[in-house]
Amino acid sequence: MKNIIFIAPPAAGKGTQSNMLKEKFDYAHISTGDMLREAINSGSKLGMDVKNIIDKGELVSDDIIIKLVEEKLASLNGKPFILDGFPRTLNQAKSLDNIIDDNYVAIYLDLSEEEAVKRITGRLTCSCGKSYNVNIDSLKPKAEGICDDCGNALIKRDDDNVDAFKVRFKTFLDNTNGLLDYYEEKNKLVKINVNRDVLEIFNDISGVIND
Repeated sequence: MKNIIFIAPPAAGKGTQSNMLKEKFDYAHISTGDMLREAINSGSKLGMDVKNIIDKGELVSDDIIIKLVEEKLASLNGKPFILDGFPRTLNQAKSLDNIIDDNYVAIYLDLSEEEAVKRITGRLTCSCGKSYNVNIDSLKPKAEGICDDCGNALIKRDDDNVDAFKVRFKTFLDNTNGLLDYYEEKNKLVKINVNRDVLEIFNDISGVIND
């Protein structure tokens, strides 16, 4: 089974697909945001360095992010993993290739801006991490405004509005071109159209990782 690097614009359903892959194939889901929080909570020297950087409002350097990823991957003892939010830059991608073996695929969840806007205006999230969408039948909660899993109230993110989202979407596209070219040249890139049913997308991803 291949390891996964997810590259996806906002609202492409990366979180939903990651959860489905975790449940069916027992993947470890590695999010850079979660790693930064874990490092800070650990109280380690590296964690304190990360906290000082974030407290100053600065960006965590590639060197630190790469070190955190390397430590996290080493702790998995060979368990298959999903990388979510890493790599974001070409430098990070090249560094990652020095850490992991060749058994991975970079999956680009290809989503049109029109469909992304439709999704973002209907997205609701829960504090437990599960996401829903009132504009997509298969992603609606069973009870309006309530999480199916934990029963907590669902919320709408402040930046889930059309104007703010279009800026985020363009920023993603501008920053991702180099990554896509890099993985395409390495014959590691698979593009999956996500303007479809969630289960169809999942089946396509399952075929790719088991190929």
